[in-house]
Amino acid sequence: MAILEVNHNPIDFESSEYLNLKSLIPKLQKNFPRESYHLEKFQVNGVSIDLNSEDPALIRPIENSDHINVIFNRTSSPLGEIINDLPILIDKTMPKIIACSRLFEDNMKYEATKSLSQVIDAVDTFISTISYAVKSIKVQGDDISELPIKELQIHLLSILKAIHNAHNLNDSIMLTDLLEYELKDNLTQWKILIIPVLKKILRQEVLPI
Repeated sequence: MAILEVNHNPIDFESSEYLNLKSLIPKLQKNFPRESYHLEKFQVNGVSIDLNSEDPALIRPIENSDHINVIFNRTSSPLGEIINDLPILIDKTMPKIIACSRLFEDNMKYEATKSLSQVIDAVDTFISTISYAVKSIKVQGDDISELPIKELQIHLLSILKAIHNAHNLNDSIMLTDLLEYELKDNLTQWKILIIPVLKKILRQEVLPI
């Protein structure tokens, strides 16, 4: 019996209902419309086939031994672009955090304060962006309740408050700890635990055909 996987999910189908391999695509695209998705990969028995080519394999009947692997990806969307930009924003913020921490360690107060302002601006941008992304995902009805989003948000806000207090007290040691450990760790958790899942959620679940 032929095996069909779409976006890594096994799909039940009757191969006898299809004239050939190529005839699978129009049926699949009912669940993955052209205006929202593009076909990234069409692979049969481990061999990729270009649907726009004249490959004779496309017009042969589906055989019981065939293993067909199809990948659809969403086309670019404003929300998708925003979520894709989040890891980049984190990566650009990390060196700023390290540089700011070094300035406080070296007791270069004026330069450190200026650098801290840049870090806070970057983190504020991250907070507003991730909040928008999370809200948009919820509006679409996707369940993200099991993700530690609220905990990370509360922790991040508490870190910013602690940084503000430490700066007012001229406590360079506390500032360095907050920047080097707390803030970096929090942003890393977003990058590892949350953002990849948000990207995955944007892909529509496969429906039976």
